[in-house]
Amino acid sequence: IVAAGALTSLVEVLRVGTAQGKSNAAFVIGELARDAATRALIVAAGALPLLVALLRTGTEEGKANAACAISWLAEDPPTCALILGEGSLPLLVALLRAVTEEGKGNAADAISWLAHDAPTRALIVEAGARYRR
Repeated sequence: IVAAGALTSLVEVLRVGTAQGKSNAAFVIGELARDAATRALIVAAGALPLLVALLRTGTEEGKANAACAISWLAEDPPTCALILGEGSLPLLVALLRAVTEEGKGNAADAISWLAHDAPTRALIVEAGARYRR
């Protein structure tokens, strides 16, 4: 799919598509991001700021799909700084209180990947996330 050039089209749908189209594009990007080699291509194609924008303004489904894609991208430590730099953390923390379990779970997954160092953990708590046993 990526070799055929679909990533450019998916990013364009994230940019100008309908709410459902954006949600679907985020879902497919999340599936593609499962492959470690594809993650850098997704970021280079400009998907990250658009996924964060979807976290901000999307439907519940769109936010859940964006969080899922971001969680896969966050598996690469160099990308974590980019994710944080896009202002995603408060949006992910807010999604922990989402209506859907899928949204909550995807946000928690993304936050867990971002929480690998003490300064970021402090930012997560500052953004309003609380650890519960």
